[in-house]
Amino acid sequence: MILNRFRFVLMVGLCMVSVAAVTVSAQEKAVSVFAPMPFEQVRARALDWAANQGLTDKAKIEAVGKLWIAPAEPLSTEERHQRVIETFSLVKPEVATLIAQCRFGSATVPQSDLLTADGADLFLTANVRSHVGRFLAQSELFDEALDVFSRTQPEQLVDPASYFFFKAVCEQRLLKQKEGLATLKQLLEQTADVPVRYRSVAELMQTDLAALEEKSLDEIARLMSDVERRLNFGRGGEKVQKEEDEIVEKLDELIKKLEQQAQQQQSQASNGGAQKPADDSRIKGSTAPGEVDEKDIGKKAGWGALPPKQQAAARNLIDRELPPHYRNAIEQYLKKLATRPETPR
Repeated sequence: MILNRFRFVLMVGLCMVSVAAVTVSAQEKAVSVFAPMPFEQVRARALDWAANQGLTDKAKIEAVGKLWIAPAEPLSTEERHQRVIETFSLVKPEVATLIAQCRFGSATVPQSDLLTADGADLFLTANVRSHVGRFLAQSELFDEALDVFSRTQPEQLVDPASYFFFKAVCEQRLLKQKEGLATLKQLLEQTADVPVRYRSVAELMQTDLAALEEKSLDEIARLMSDVERRLNFGRGGEKVQKEEDEIVEKLDELIKKLEQQAQQQQSQASNGGAQKPADDSRIKGSTAPGEVDEKDIGKKAGWGALPPKQQAAARNLIDRELPPHYRNAIEQYLKKLATRPETPR
């Protein structure tokens, strides 16, 4: 046991020299891209970190040493990251407690000062935060994940590609177009050795965000989906209510636009003009449940106020110009308007 401990301490001493060399190299030459840490560098930093924690438990010292025995086959970046997290958990009980909270299916958001407090131990906090942020993103807790990611230093990460990928996923799902495109650019153009699965999905997200138009039905459908996601987590607070109001206002604007187009086409038809579909009403997008909170928008220019012929023209326009899932969403909205009692003025 004593001999094993001596070997471990000796290994740590050698690793400290390696880390110093890496640090000098990084200072001498600015790095323009983020890259996964090679195994030797990760092992050096992990063992150096463990040696500086004042660890005296022989069993834990041996466990940490076994984690960093050179493997027969090269470890993937994800496996290197996982071994770093296991090292932190073995040495620091607070890390083990935090990582244990990252259980899929749990409705509890992981809590720890490690996720929020400033400190000098950047290697520890950056990699732990990236790990927890990834878990939150996979659990569709996008706001919470972005909050954790915003406190993470990517230059300290063993696996920077995962950090940028899951950060971009959160920004794309929350319709943060500018931020998402910036993160995807960092991933695709300024990060080395990005896994094929990340790159393929990132390119699709980049195309998707670049094409996103404000106040389009595509944006409205995504807002609807986000409200549904939040409500599934039992969150119906001020943020959700504000988003619901925004959905109603944008959907009402779009419906009024369709109604105006229907009236114009009806007028053209009555004057012998040819009806022509409006190009700007062609919108691509995803599905939406069409469920929105009721809001008093009166009867002015409302669906129920249109004469029967104009109602038919508007419906024909919707049928002709919009995909089926959008038509269903609008039809549900229109039914709610038609059955809603008129508000006294």
